Amino acid sequence: MPASGKPRICYRANLMKKTDEYIEKKLIWKAKQHKLPTEFAFYFNDLSDHIQASFLAHIDIANSGKPVLLFTRRTEEWTLICVRQVICRDSKGITKLNFGDIKQIFSSEIGPVIKHQFVDIKSIKPKKDWSEITIIDHSDVSRLAYANSGPDLFSLWNILLMAKGLSSE
Repeated sequence: MPASGKPRICYRANLMKKTDEYIEKKLIWKAKQHKLPTEFAFYFNDLSDHIQASFLAHIDIANSGKPVLLFTRRTEEWTLICVRQVICRDSKGITKLNFGDIKQIFSSEIGPVIKHQFVDIKSIKPKKDWSEITIIDHSDVSRLAYANSGPDLFSLWNILLMAKGLSSE
C-alpha cells in the first residue's frame, strides 16, 4: 500500500479485453460514423440469409471471426470485413488477411508514387473515382480491397485503419 494509505488502482488490469464482440461493436461504430449502409456497402447481419450463405461459403469463421461489413462494386469484386480478417474477392480469387498482418494501406492510384516510380500525374484518377485500395502485409505482399468509388472506398479505408490499430494495441 502506498504512503497515502489508499490502495492503488491498477488501470492496466481493468482495460477492456479485445474480444470479437468488442471489435464487432467498434467496426459498427466506425461504419455508423461513415453513414453506412449505402447502396453498395452493407451490415452483414442485414443481408438476407441467402446472400449471407453465399459469402459464408468463402470464409472460415474460425479464422476470420464473424462477418460484419460488406463492400461491393457494380462488378463481381467485393470486400468483407470480419472481426479478425479482411477478405477480398476479384476475378483472380479470394485473399484473406488478418488485421494484425496489415503493414500499410494506400490508394491503388498512388501506389507507384509511394514506391518512388515515375507517374504522369495527369494519369491519376480524381479521388472521387477511386474504387480500390492496396493493402501491404508485413511480408510486403500486396492485396487489393474493393468498394464502390467515393465515400464507400474512404469508409472502407478508415475502417481498415481502425481495425489495424485495434489489432496492434
